[in-house]
Amino acid sequence: KLSTLGEMAAVLAHEIRNPLGSIRGTAEILRDDYPPGNPKHEFIEIQIKETERLNHVVEDFLRMARQQPGELRECSLRDELETIITLLNGDARQRGISLLLEEISGKALISADGEKLRQAFLNIILNALQATPAGGSVTITVSSSAAGYEISFVDSGSGIDAAALGKIFDPFFTTKVDGTGLGLAVTRKIVEAHGGQLTVTSEVGKGSTVTVVLPFG
Repeated sequence: KLSTLGEMAAVLAHEIRNPLGSIRGTAEILRDDYPPGNPKHEFIEIQIKETERLNHVVEDFLRMARQQPGELRECSLRDELETIITLLNGDARQRGISLLLEEISGKALISADGEKLRQAFLNIILNALQATPAGGSVTITVSSSAAGYEISFVDSGSGIDAAALGKIFDPFFTTKVDGTGLGLAVTRKIVEAHGGQLTVTSEVGKGSTVTVVLPFG
């Protein structure tokens, strides 16, 4: 059933992306006919942004349907997290947020699909950055427990109220104006497909902690 769902999602993505690409291409050509400040230029900009948003929805849906990891290889949690921190440091600085990866003892090796794991970690950290105001912090730690490696992502953001916290993994539920509501659903499926667990705790006004537990390699 999962393979059938994945195939259907791939067909759906293909059928939607093609016309979306045509719509965006046509809109970009029309936009050039009107100078910035012209109302028609602004309307076309909105159209282009909406096609981008729909494309993101399709991509997230495709990731959620293809929840099984690809080929598993020996993977270093330290290396994967350091790569993502390097990638997002510029964004964090622009937001005025301290993004810190605490020192990890050893390479913290696991068996994983590195690409999908990076996508999961990227989703979590981006959510944390978006929820944290300037002057705040996002801190990542890795420790060991009986269940495996525990990766904690702690932000000093606004927190999530109890009502929303119970729905954050529901597909299409979002508190963001431009969110798809699929990011955390996709992230949890990636983690679970690796034999892991993902939990979120939060307190309004104090921030949130996302904890990922992955089995030892």
